[in-house]
Amino acid sequence: MEMLPYDVDDEAGVDMLRVLEAAGMVEVQFAPGRGSPARVVAVTGLGRASLLAETAKQVIRRQRSPEVSSAWAALS
Repeated sequence: MEMLPYDVDDEAGVDMLRVLEAAGMVEVQFAPGRGSPARVVAVTGLGRASLLAETAKQVIRRQRSPEVSSAWAALS
């Protein structure tokens, strides 16, 4: 995991930060002009909650996968 502040300089990454900022998930400082870098200065409470929810979904999916189920069965 990266430490904040975190700089993003590729155009696709900056565009994604615009979306995340509009959704209230991050606080970002944008340099003036298109194609300019941006700096993530904070992840909001909503952003942290969204990350935790996504991580939980991935864990649940892995636990339900046949490979994990059979591995647990073999250990029991």
